[in-house]
Amino acid sequence: MKKYLFVFCAAILTIACKDAVEQAEGEKPVDIEGFMDFFPEVSLPFRIADSTLKKKPRDSSAIAYDVVARFIPDSVWSKDFGKDVKPSLYPMGKAMEKGRETYLFIQARHGTKQAAYLACFGKKNEYLSAMPVIKMGFDQFSSAYGLLDRRFQITTYRQRRLKDGEIAFKRNVYIFNSAANEFLLILTEPNKEIIENIINPIDTLARKSKYAGDYSINKKNFISFRDGRNPSELLFFVHFEKNNGECVGELKGTARFVSPKEAVYKENGNPCALQFTFGASSVSMKETEGCGSYRDIKCFFEGTYPKKKEAKAAAGKKKETNAKPATKK
Repeated sequence: MKKYLFVFCAAILTIACKDAVEQAEGEKPVDIEGFMDFFPEVSLPFRIADSTLKKKPRDSSAIAYDVVARFIPDSVWSKDFGKDVKPSLYPMGKAMEKGRETYLFIQARHGTKQAAYLACFGKKNEYLSAMPVIKMGFDQFSSAYGLLDRRFQITTYRQRRLKDGEIAFKRNVYIFNSAANEFLLILTEPNKEIIENIINPIDTLARKSKYAGDYSINKKNFISFRDGRNPSELLFFVHFEKNNGECVGELKGTARFVSPKEAVYKENGNPCALQFTFGASSVSMKETEGCGSYRDIKCFFEGTYPKKKEAKAAAGKKKETNAKPATKK
């Protein structure tokens, strides 16, 4: 009897899963409740970083473009991706303010561009408004994130390179204005406070791998490598400035070893490719495919960078180690 019950339950589960997939792929009609069920509930604060967008979701988790278009107008992403572009869309999360609005996080991807949007729905699940909270591949920045906190305030934050090559930050805070059905900017910290040093977004990560460390020509021309998920990978961040700051490049990514001393950066959908060749005390970088989205037009990712020596123990600590024990009287 238990055997038949198990088979029956498995059949029901298979049918239910198939039905959900068909709805997500647009093969069956979906109502607004079914559409919202695609989005997993998340606890607040909920934060989406640039590193989050960089990881491509499973294709099976995508929602058909036509399904999403029934509930969220395509004008939301056409402003960023183009009028005739239909990006792949993935549900990221859902948060509900009790007795008020429901917020859906949805990711859009096309080519080298990715973005996360926050869509707001009313008490009757009617669409009200949407806004991007983080975008990648549209312009250069060293790090960025979007955040929905417990007070349902939305924060967008980015550190970016200005025209003179310096790094500045910008933080905006929004709330949803139900009277006007729009997101209202309530606080902004524009690019007025310039950060003196270039911010290295991977500086504090582990550096136990053989070739992990900092390789630099000077403070504005360097490559940092940090431990990857496994020994065959290295995280990297490169920043360079040439021709008295007129030509600047910056890129963060994951390089994978193709030989004991050579690692390559290459991602699906991104034309940019770099080659790193490690020596005993330096690394050589070469741009093997076009990385124009991450640099100015008249310069390239190239050159040899000496490895920076690790800071030695403080002199005081050394003296303390060599100090003779006090003699007893």
